[in-house]
Amino acid sequence: MRTSMTNDWQTTQIFLSDNGVFEVEVSASSYRLRCGCNGYSTRLSCKHTRFVKQRMSANNGVYPTEISNRASKVDSLIASKDPKAFRELLVHYGKIEVV
Repeated sequence: MRTSMTNDWQTTQIFLSDNGVFEVEVSASSYRLRCGCNGYSTRLSCKHTRFVKQRMSANNGVYPTEISNRASKVDSLIASKDPKAFRELLVHYGKIEVV
């Protein structure tokens, strides 16, 4: 998975697949999605981005991230202000999807 090149891209969901672990990122300015899987790199679309788009559509454009209650309030507050900290929060406390 490529890492965010600018602060404009933020990891929104992590997926576990037979082929590895992939991250879907969303652009804060354009709401475009991208994924690090091979399908996305060849077609600019994949089952991971479709999954995220569907959830966003069902929730008025917001992706409902599921975070364990083991995460501290301080970690959550820091993550809300920094894309790198949010990714770390997802890695440690987020629900990993399997599609």
